[in-house]
Amino acid sequence: MPQKYFDIDGVATFVHHSGETTLPEVAPDLGSGEALLCLHGAGNNGNLYFELSGHLAKAHSPVSFDQPGHARSGGIDSLGSISAMADFALAVLERLGAPQSTVFVGHSMGGAVALEAAMRAPDRVRALVVCSTPASFGVPDFMLDGLRRVTEGKDRRRFERAVYSPSTPDAIVHRGFMEDAKTDPRVMYGDLLACRDWEGGERLAEIEVPALVVHGADELAPLKTGSEELAEILPGAQLEVIPDAGHMVPIEQPEVLSARIGAFLEGLNP
Repeated sequence: MPQKYFDIDGVATFVHHSGETTLPEVAPDLGSGEALLCLHGAGNNGNLYFELSGHLAKAHSPVSFDQPGHARSGGIDSLGSISAMADFALAVLERLGAPQSTVFVGHSMGGAVALEAAMRAPDRVRALVVCSTPASFGVPDFMLDGLRRVTEGKDRRRFERAVYSPSTPDAIVHRGFMEDAKTDPRVMYGDLLACRDWEGGERLAEIEVPALVVHGADELAPLKTGSEELAEILPGAQLEVIPDAGHMVPIEQPEVLSARIGAFLEGLNP
């Protein structure tokens, strides 16, 4: 996937896009099929969508980016709130000259960012694909305390195999770990605080755009239940369960997920 930097609100933002490589500061062409803005999860980066975007680019125009402080984008801190991340995502759309109505694809924290953007700027969001995202995050204190100890140099960083399906090959799990390692744990800590403080809940029923809610069949129980609850809250949402996948569906089953997203996009009104 072609990659380049754009200045977004004063932040050097690393963007991954489909189509032809363009000159510096020249936005890529997002006119093929649907324009898709893909949003990564906590502590991750836009390269999460490398394989998925490759499949979707056959008919559409996917683009992803590293949130400030993540991987190759500028900044040293998380933006600290889901609302701030949603505003930044909307600023990315503006800078890239994306179509007025764009499909938002979000994984985990990125799903919350997509939902928040749909509430803050409904005219900019054509449809939602929300993967591995609950209606509200319940981030346990032990997780925050453990990561805080890492940021203070009192413990080593741990990468959890449990967020993947038992059937996911070790090579894919290793790739996911390597992507996570590109972002400072202090940024991850800020992301988790943002997730903890975000309350989706019943207010998400105000979202009127078509929505596809996805989770892996081997997702951790609390998040699986949260995705099912989200599908019930969003008016007319479709719920899809991806076999042989856990929490990291976009890199565990990119081909299957792209097929489900493609079918969903075909059903959108022209």
